[in-house]
Amino acid sequence: MKYFIMMQDLNIEPTQMHYACMVDLFGRAGLMEEAANLIRGLSIEADANIWGAMLGACRIHGDVELGCWAAEHLFELKPQHCGYYILLSNMYAEAGRWDEANKVRELMKSRGAKKNPGYSWVQIENQVHAFLVGEKIKSLDNGFLLSECC
Repeated sequence: MKYFIMMQDLNIEPTQMHYACMVDLFGRAGLMEEAANLIRGLSIEADANIWGAMLGACRIHGDVELGCWAAEHLFELKPQHCGYYILLSNMYAEAGRWDEANKVRELMKSRGAKKNPGYSWVQIENQVHAFLVGEKIKSLDNGFLLSECC
């Protein structure tokens, strides 16, 4: 914060990334209202980095109301980005608010935002193999198991 304030004292205009870093800093410290007030006081339009930092902090600290506020802005800025929907849905689920969690998942689907499956990668000898959850595997002569698709 000291350096952020010094920037302003030296007439160095903070960028979107500076503000995102400050929101992240406040959020990691659990100073959620300070982060929200910084965003509210901006003279510029907050970008996805700023709102993403806010949503991430809300996820860590379980602040569903501020998380919903941040997510609404993110849904406008990046409606196809599935991660924001999933974060908010998970926050609602952890709070036991299952109806809201399901509504967010439905909103995600209706907007065509899809989560790509996660891969695991392993190198055996000089060959890299990728695995998806649920793939059938086969045993190799050397005792390793490989996905049949690889």
